[in-house]
Order: sequence, then structure tokens, then C-alpha cells
Amino acid sequence: MSDSGNSAAQASKKSTFPYAWVIVAVCTLMTTVTYGLMYSYSVFFKPLAAHFDWDRATVSAVYSVSLIIRGAVSIGMGWLADKYGAKIIMVFCGFMMGFGLVLTSQISQLWQFFISYSLIEAIGLSGTFGIATAMTARWFTRNRGFALGIVSAGIGIGTLIIVPGSDRLIKAVAWPQAFLFSGIAAAAIMMIAALFLRPAPPQGTPAGDQLTAENGAAAVTREDMFELTVGQALRTRHMWIMMAAFMSIIFCTQLLIVHLYNYATDIGLDPLLAAGLVSLVGIMSISGRLIMGAWAEKLGIYNALIFCCVLFVVSLAGLALFRATWALFVFAVIFGFAYGGETPQVPLFVGKFGGIKNMAALVGLTLFIGNLGGALGTWVGGKVYDLTSGYQWAFAIGVVAALTALTLSLVLKKENR
Repeated sequence: MSDSGNSAAQASKKSTFPYAWVIVAVCTLMTTVTYGLMYSYSVFFKPLAAHFDWDRATVSAVYSVSLIIRGAVSIGMGWLADKYGAKIIMVFCGFMMGFGLVLTSQISQLWQFFISYSLIEAIGLSGTFGIATAMTARWFTRNRGFALGIVSAGIGIGTLIIVPGSDRLIKAVAWPQAFLFSGIAAAAIMMIAALFLRPAPPQGTPAGDQLTAENGAAAVTREDMFELTVGQALRTRHMWIMMAAFMSIIFCTQLLIVHLYNYATDIGLDPLLAAGLVSLVGIMSISGRLIMGAWAEKLGIYNALIFCCVLFVVSLAGLALFRATWALFVFAVIFGFAYGGETPQVPLFVGKFGGIKNMAALVGLTLFIGNLGGALGTWVGGKVYDLTSGYQWAFAIGVVAALTALTLSLVLKKENR
């Protein structure tokens, strides 16, 4: 019995611990594809507006509705993944992601665009972040923040690679074919990657014990033992303050992600340089996710979030006040780091306030509330441009949203004391 037990433990060590990093790699790939496609909307923005003669508020509204639907559906996707497993849900999401983009390549009227992109594509995009972060959190105890930072870095990698790639693709084959090719490639990558997802071994089994020990944790943390249902989490004050803070942050990030390319080209930057500006945001967001994901465990998640909010205020204030090219690139460095640094804080806060058992659903709920802010931010950017022929007032509104997020973050820290 002793020999067989040792053999099982050795097998667990060989087969289970390395697979935690396979999960990280797969989830990073999925966030790369998902968010790269999502943020590529910024380079499709002007071609769509010009082709259909739509104003910017209209093109922004399509993306805003997509954000709302994606956030709402992500709650259900997270619940389904928690109940039935992540693999089958992500295969479905990958198919819908590709299907939505293929249909978008064939649109000829606005209502078709709302169905193909705001509905079908949104369903495809809805599952990735909540499921990927929940999967990663369950495979790690200590160093969880670092692992989540790597997975979240996929968002920056997608911004760095896929956004400028989409820009070049549009110039090479026009926007309908760019949507078509992107949809086919995305479906293939996401569906194949989903097949590698595997549930984490339960704590207390030999595999679970080995995973915990290999990550440097002697036992399950107190937070891992603190589990709330979605309903219980919604009855806590901290959860609502946290979601309101991220709602204000996502207002800022979506406002800039969608309209930064437009603003840069409006003030005279070459489109290729403007795409490079978006890529710089992606580069800095990667470093922000990795650094702040790891530092969150040392600085504390409250201090990490406060630091990111301060950077949002500074960067947006600079963008509202200065129009020079150098200011754009300084903005991209500061904003990109903050934008990256806040992302891994979402699952860390959810884990702290609600545990990890229902994390996919709780992260989905947080993203839904956050996406309400993002949808408003995207639409506000387009509407302000249509009314004023510029973005300065939209950026000023972004400063107010960033200050709101900073205030709420300080309230969270004070109440935690």
C-alpha cells in the first residue's frame, strides 16, 4: 500500500504540476485571440463608417451593445463552465466567435451588423476572460497573481500583434475579407486550444497536494476556503464597491481602446504610426499585467489597484491637455501600463471577496457591470466627436471616471482596515 501510494504521488508530480503551466499557456493564447480581435474593432472603425456613411456614434453603438451583451452572457458562460466544464463551453465560444466574424464580412445594413457582431460575435467573445482566469486560479495557490498576470498579458499580446495585423489585412484585402479571414483563423485556434483545458485536481487528493506543494504553499489559503454563491456575493457591500470601481475603469479603457486610433489619425498621424501607438499600449499593458500581477501579492491588491487608478488619472489628464505627438506616446506608455496592471486585479478581488468555487460566474458578473461602463465610454467618445468634431471633452469625462475609480479604490482599502 505504501509503495502504491508513493507511485501515485510520483505520477501526480510528473503529470499534474507541469500541466498547470499548460493551462496558463492555453488560457494566454485564448485571451490573445479574443482581445486581439475585440480591440481590432478600432482599425475597422473608419473603413466601416466611410463605406456605410455612418456617424461615429452609430459605429460606436455597435461596439457598445456588443460589450453589454458580452458582459451579460459571460455570467451564464461562467456558470455553465463551473457546472459542466470549461472545455465544451470554450469550444462553443470559439465556433461562435468565428461564425460572428464570417457573418459580419457579409453585412450590407446596420441591423445585420448588430446581429452578426453585437449579438453572435459577442456570445463568442463572452466566455474567455472569466473562464480562463477561473481555470488558472484553481490550478494555483501561491503565485496565483503571477499566473493570472501571464494569462491577462494575452490581452496585451493581442493588442500588440493582432490589431496592427488587422490594419495591414484591411489595407491588403479590404474590410469584408479581413473579417472573413479573421473569423476562420479565430475559430480554428480557439476550438483547438479549448481541447487542452482540463479541470484542476481537487485539493486533498495526491494530485491536489502535489500541485499545492510545488507552488510553494504548505496548505490551502484562507481565501480559498472562503466561498460564496453568486447570490451571497451580491449581498456584500465590498463586491458592489469593487464592481463600481472596475465599471469606472472600463469606461476609461474602452473609450481609449476604440477611439485612440481615430484620434491619432484625426490630428495628422500616419495610420501606420497610429496603429503603432495602439501597439505601444499593448506592449506596456503586457509589462503592467506581469508586474502588477506579481506585485499584487506583495503590495496588496488594494495598493495595486490604487496605483493603477492614479496612472489612469495622470495619463488621461495629459491626453486632454496636450495634443502634441510626443504627448500621445507618453500617454500610451503610462495608460498602457495602468490598463495592463488593473486587469489581473479583477480575479484577485473576486477571489478575495467570493472565493474560487464560483469564480467564473463571479468574474463574468463583474465584467458585465464593468462592460456597462465600457459601453457608455465607447458611445460617449463617438457622440462627443459628432457634437464637437474632437475628443478633448471625451477625454475630460474620462478623467472624471478615473477619479471616481480612484475614490472607490481608496474606500475599499479603508473599509478593509
